[in-house]
Amino acid sequence: MVKLTGMTVRDESQPDGDIELMAMCLHPGEKRYEKLLICDNPKLTQHARIMKAHEQFFSWPQLEQKLNALNIAINVKDVPSIWGQLQELVSGYQPIY
Repeated sequence: MVKLTGMTVRDESQPDGDIELMAMCLHPGEKRYEKLLICDNPKLTQHARIMKAHEQFFSWPQLEQKLNALNIAINVKDVPSIWGQLQELVSGYQPIY
């Protein structure tokens, strides 16, 4: 990244470099890695540590119809209908009553 910005690394061999890189220890509460995939059924890829999400989805005509119905429910303030439609649209959605 340093080289991509047109700068140089500052180290023992280049004391006049632009940016010094330092290895740091983890602080309390810091993670060593970040989990970016939160789906229920990830699929394996060619790399053992890289997975692919396999999520259910609506086709565009289905989604458009559901979003239009949700918009109507929002405009008339039909809260039970809004909750029901969100439960259909968002996997794992639980309304707070």
